[in-house]
Amino acid sequence: MGRRKPAVIAALLAALALGAVPVALGQDPANGGLSPPSSATPSGDAINELYWFVFAICAVVFVAVEAALVLFIVRFRRRQTTPEEAEGPQIHGNTRLEIIWTIIPAVILVGIAVVVLARTSAVQATSGDRSNELVIRVEAHQFYWEYVYPEGQIAIDTLVLPAGRPVKLELTSFDVNHSWWVPELTGKRDAIPGKTNELRFRPVREGVFEGRCAELCGILHAVMPTTVEVVTQPEYTSWLALVSGQDEPGATQLRLGRETWDRVCAKCHGLAGEGDIGPPIAQNGTLVNEEALTRLLADGQDRPGFPGYMPPVGRGWPAFQVQALAAYIRSNERLAPPQQPPAEGEG
Repeated sequence: MGRRKPAVIAALLAALALGAVPVALGQDPANGGLSPPSSATPSGDAINELYWFVFAICAVVFVAVEAALVLFIVRFRRRQTTPEEAEGPQIHGNTRLEIIWTIIPAVILVGIAVVVLARTSAVQATSGDRSNELVIRVEAHQFYWEYVYPEGQIAIDTLVLPAGRPVKLELTSFDVNHSWWVPELTGKRDAIPGKTNELRFRPVREGVFEGRCAELCGILHAVMPTTVEVVTQPEYTSWLALVSGQDEPGATQLRLGRETWDRVCAKCHGLAGEGDIGPPIAQNGTLVNEEALTRLLADGQDRPGFPGYMPPVGRGWPAFQVQALAAYIRSNERLAPPQQPPAEGEG
């Protein structure tokens, strides 16, 4: 029995591996399952179909190889009656067998390539009527996503889209490589400095879909998620009207300023500017000096004599976004610098 143990153990391990597959298939991908998330776009459906196509081929190959391995272990194990010094038959080659096991994998790979190439247009969502395509510029920064809509409206970390309308994202980066990925909508696409990549899809189901940066981009990579809200066309029109005119003084300007503070500045400096990864900056006069604030945001902070390093988080911002941020800081008692009393003799 002692010499049979390796064969028995191998068979048990193979059975356990195969038995775990159905359990894993039913799990949520976030918990380590094998199933991709349910898709809310036709391009996502195409990606999932290709996933299952390739997975099925790999599963068949895995089962065949492991079954052969277990069979050979059992069939050609050393027998109790075999002398210790005995050697097995010396086989120097089998041309027919070698040709077979070369041709079969080649045919499988060619088949996979043909199917994948045939579905490329569906995956990239380049087919169909795209006359009303919504083009949105996606600007990646350390450590947030800025979405710029066709008429200049800005949203940070949250992308709002109308259901049923084709979308084209134009992705770029202002610092390091990032990667935009919302698994339930489509595949991932890199955002690279000095280059614009395109990602197309058409959301067909309303809902809130969570995404992330899929490229390690720095110390706060983990706090660079994104949310995509797919809404009805009337809801999208209302939301767009809400964020329009944000370059004008008033509620829309303060809304953009607060969103910029909460989703850009506060990730390093804290919601109250109390300091976290970055130093405390509450009540710092630079925050309300638009000229100095513009230079700081565009150039970052990396000079001798100043502790820490600040990336150029506001590179590429339009002037009205800096103005909105300064306006929000002035309106916030915890962040605004204290009012200086007027000099003697001034009114």
